[in-house]
Order: sequence, then structure tokens, then C-alpha cells
Amino acid sequence: YDPDKTLQVGPMTLSFQAVPHYIPTWAIKFVNDEGSNFVFGADHRPNDEIVEFATDADLLIMEATLPRPERAGDRGHMTPDEAGEHANRAGAKRLVLTHISDELDQLWAKTEAEESYGGPVAVAAEGAVYVL
Repeated sequence: YDPDKTLQVGPMTLSFQAVPHYIPTWAIKFVNDEGSNFVFGADHRPNDEIVEFATDADLLIMEATLPRPERAGDRGHMTPDEAGEHANRAGAKRLVLTHISDELDQLWAKTEAEESYGGPVAVAAEGAVYVL
């Protein structure tokens, strides 16, 4: 597999960006024929690569697993605040949080992300549909 290549799946072009996690992990960008796009960030610690990859995304889906950064060792996840900050830096038009720990209050996570993002944030839910 070569993450520098793109894949064509029907009307969608998929591209990939390695992101730092405990195991090899890639964010995915989906671009339709009209140029609308969404980026799924996957699991990762804070990093500039995802910000650049998600620049001007119409929809950015970011993980927000932790209430605070890991205290020791390599990081593998982000906080809701960090997810919002990354989306803000990327200039993403919409942000959806996913991979929120079941130990976190989703309203708290949403509020934390909204403060650093500077706009409304949604929390991913099973069966949710996002239109570009």
C-alpha cells in the first residue's frame, strides 16, 4: 500500500495522510466530483500534518478521546479542546467529534471543542447523515 497514491471510488477520490498514533494510522480525505470534501482524522495525537491535510475541509471528523492529555509516554489521542483547535487552524467549515471516551460527558466535550474551534460542533452519532 502506498499512502501517497489516491484511489478513485465511483465519484469520490480518496487520499491518505499518515498521522501519529501507537500503530500505523492514516487520515482519509474524500473529495466528490464537485470538489466538496470531508476528512476523517482517525486516531492520532496533536500534529501539524492533520491540520495541513484538512485545510478548508467542508466537514472534518476528529477524534476527541481524552479529558486531558496523557501524562506520560507517547500520545495517541486528543482532547476535545485539541480537536477544536486543530479544526480552527485547518479552517474547517464544520466539525464533528468522534471517538469520545464513554467516561466523558458528550455535552462537556462538545462545549470544550466549540470554545477552541470558534463555532458549532456536532457529536457523531450512530446513523447520523452529514450532507456536503
